[in-house]
Amino acid sequence: MPLKNTPSQAQSLAAFLPSSQRRTLLGAMATTAAGLALPASGWAQAAYPSKAISLIVPNPPGGNTDILARIFAAPLAKALGQPVVVDNRGGAGGVIGITAAARAAPDGHTIALGNLSDLVVSRYAQANVPYDPAKDFMPISALAKVSIVVTALPTMPAKTFQEFLAMAKANPGKYKCGTAGNGTIGHLCLEALQAAAGVDIVHVPYRGGAPALNDLLGGHIDLLIDGTAFAQVKAGRLKALAVTADRIPSLPNVPSIGESGVAGFSFGNYWGLLMPAGSPAQAVARLNAEVQKIAEQPEIRAQLEGAGFATYVSTPAEYGQALQRSYEQIGALVKKAKITFD
Repeated sequence: MPLKNTPSQAQSLAAFLPSSQRRTLLGAMATTAAGLALPASGWAQAAYPSKAISLIVPNPPGGNTDILARIFAAPLAKALGQPVVVDNRGGAGGVIGITAAARAAPDGHTIALGNLSDLVVSRYAQANVPYDPAKDFMPISALAKVSIVVTALPTMPAKTFQEFLAMAKANPGKYKCGTAGNGTIGHLCLEALQAAAGVDIVHVPYRGGAPALNDLLGGHIDLLIDGTAFAQVKAGRLKALAVTADRIPSLPNVPSIGESGVAGFSFGNYWGLLMPAGSPAQAVARLNAEVQKIAEQPEIRAQLEGAGFATYVSTPAEYGQALQRSYEQIGALVKKAKITFD
């Protein structure tokens, strides 16, 4: 029977004690009872987080995903009261890093930042990808989205994307386009562009956006489809020929591919946070709440816009639903365009 409804032997004994001793004994009993009640409240759930959080970035340092991770890592650490350590694990179109996150202990202290390349495209592009985002992860929140900038050196003769397409059609196989790797969203975008525009452009895959950007700056490739180049465009070291989806507010004069002679073409990308399946629901809720607050901060919005991102936060359910829609849409596109990733 519950302690609070049954007089104990100590309570009975207290009735025979002097008043001062009775107050002392009953006060001690109240303190003990409060302590025994803690497992139903404070002791039932350990404080979260209780240690540093590992934020796995499935790409090398310097790329778009890495930039986004570092924009959120510091304010998230401040909000949580624990370090948020960015852990870059690049390679295999994001599969290495996302696999590591899926296999991490489901204690809420490992999270991953993935985009469409890592989570959706890779499952069509590579055989035996060892994870299923719908089964192996718990979505936390979408984080940001972009239209990808198509860039070239300022010395390229084409002043517009339409002019570049004309050059590519006149010279099949001459021009080389770099992406962050086989099976990435940039690769998929290039393949879809070739099918839609009827051009033959050589795909040059890299292990991340940063090395692809370096080769473009060095003149080793002619074109780059990757968000990593945004800062170089703003600095004047590269020129933006087009964006792959909606126009970017910070590059208002750069048209979309759909506006540049390939009617109906639109290809964007978005990022989100996940943690291994089986992680505490408390951790998902806490992280989602903090991300929502951080995304509202003017300085964070300014950093996102400066890097070419648009804020795109959501509930966990909304992010999971978006991933499922993307999986279905990209699967249909891969089949229709007969895209291969060899």
